Amino acid sequence: MKKLLLFAICSIFYCSYAQLPPNSFGEDFTLTDINGNEFNLHSTLDEGKTVILDLFATWCGPCWSYAETGVLEELQEAYPDDVVCVAVEADPSTLESTLTNSDLGDWTSVINYLLMDDPSGDVADDYALAYYPTIYKICPDRMVTEVGQLTSVSAFMGEIGSCTSAQYSKDAKILSYNGDPTYCGGSLESASVTIQNYSIGATLSACDILTKINGSTVDTYPWSGSLSTYQTATVDLGSISNIPDGANISFEIDYSGDMDESNNTLNTSIEGSVSSSNYVSLYIMTDNWGYETSWELLNEWGVIASGSGYGNYEIIEESWELDAGCYTFHVYDEYGDGVEASMWGAYDDGVVTLTDNGGNSTLLDVVQFESQATVAFEITESLGIEDAEEIEVNVFPNPFKEYTNLAIYSPNSEEISVEIYNNLGKVVYNNEVMLIPGSNNIKIESNKLFPGLYYMNVMIDGKNILKPLTILK
Repeated sequence: MKKLLLFAICSIFYCSYAQLPPNSFGEDFTLTDINGNEFNLHSTLDEGKTVILDLFATWCGPCWSYAETGVLEELQEAYPDDVVCVAVEADPSTLESTLTNSDLGDWTSVINYLLMDDPSGDVADDYALAYYPTIYKICPDRMVTEVGQLTSVSAFMGEIGSCTSAQYSKDAKILSYNGDPTYCGGSLESASVTIQNYSIGATLSACDILTKINGSTVDTYPWSGSLSTYQTATVDLGSISNIPDGANISFEIDYSGDMDESNNTLNTSIEGSVSSSNYVSLYIMTDNWGYETSWELLNEWGVIASGSGYGNYEIIEESWELDAGCYTFHVYDEYGDGVEASMWGAYDDGVVTLTDNGGNSTLLDVVQFESQATVAFEITESLGIEDAEEIEVNVFPNPFKEYTNLAIYSPNSEEISVEIYNNLGKVVYNNEVMLIPGSNNIKIESNKLFPGLYYMNVMIDGKNILKPLTILK
């Protein structure tokens, strides 16, 4: 059902959801078309041609409708020396025989350019396929950009005309950062970048990769190898230490004789860790596809906790008393839509929240995180229960629709009262709860409450803690 909703939505609107970012590197692939001819992507690009890659499925109605327009056939016929249009049946669960005998009809009757099947699903994986049809422009320099279902030859040629290509006899380019997205305790454990030879007719055999922190070079890595025009290499730079808080980390390629320095520098969004107490809790409610969600908590030595294989709308609650040190939390969604189910129809969203209970702060609170969300946090001092004297109260998510969570850290067993008032001062919710020492999580559902502003009053040990709440439509 999700698959059907997915392509139906994207047949109406232009979608850039969970696909490759613009100007990503196009991985090479080799497939055999329905006539038995072998097609290799990079060899075609090396001829100076742009490839229009149409990723479709034989069960996909909008794919059929788009093929019926004939625009890609017209493009191929009008510009055979500039363009190669390639249609790939990218769903590995369908049989190749459905290319000529599907429920929608004979695909060879509506696709009169290169048509091939990918039974492995590798192309879909390499090109981050999230919906059908997805149409990419792959320029001769291997750069990939999604162009969507354009309706005219001139529109496609406008996109093809924006492709860039090598202009100089000596030019090295830095493409992307591939290492850890966060650093902790002033250290980035693993950094790597991808470089590309952007020279015409010259082999890139040696260069230096400079690591810069706040504009100053802190490390120089000498790389050597052999890259022909447009070939790439991933360079492992190892770890980076002594990174100050809030630092700007960038990388630069230094190539002797480089004739174009505009593509030499790569600025990153690597983020540092946040401070946390040692009392941390995790709350997850999966969406309607719980099996897609997994998570892991790591310290300097590896994974210390993880979870996967969940059901639909399953609640996962974990609490930890952690030692001092650096930690990284990852949550994953194998489909690439986080736990935002509502975009696919009448489904409730899930939520993933990591809370510092001792410090009364939220470390991570996400619904839409595509394939992965990460936060790094650092515990500088471990406190025992007896060292924490104050009760901490946190509410998440807020604003909310169906429910919110009242997270309370308490050093002792304690009975509390929770009341919610509307904006007229009327009590619309009340509950008595016995806390246990440590982390407590209380789920509060909106039920029949109208959208609007409310106030929650938590009465603990003779004290009142007031929190505003907003219920959304």
